[in-house]
Amino acid sequence: VTFNTIGLQVAARREEIEVSRLIGATRGFIRRPFLYLGAVQGLAGGLLACALATLCVLWFNRQLPELAGLYGSSFTALGLPAAQWAAVAGASAALGWLGAWLAVARPLRQIDRR
Repeated sequence: VTFNTIGLQVAARREEIEVSRLIGATRGFIRRPFLYLGAVQGLAGGLLACALATLCVLWFNRQLPELAGLYGSSFTALGLPAAQWAAVAGASAALGWLGAWLAVARPLRQIDRR
């Protein structure tokens, strides 16, 4: 999702990127805002996934005691600890950053060839 979103933004700003390259902007200067956006999108996606998983666990915990009681058992589902929330958020931000990097790399090479 991040790759496609950033790719569309690069396509929409193609003329601006070409002018920036003509006046001496480096690849890193052009790439940086897209990388930040990709990381933020990835972070938001990871946090949303953790929040949805937590909501599902809370919902299951309301339903599970009745089902477990039918079998003479009792248990509850556990949510993600804070360390796993941080790991998921960090990994998803890194994947968003990587997707943005890949989405920007090819158009920048094409612009430089002209």
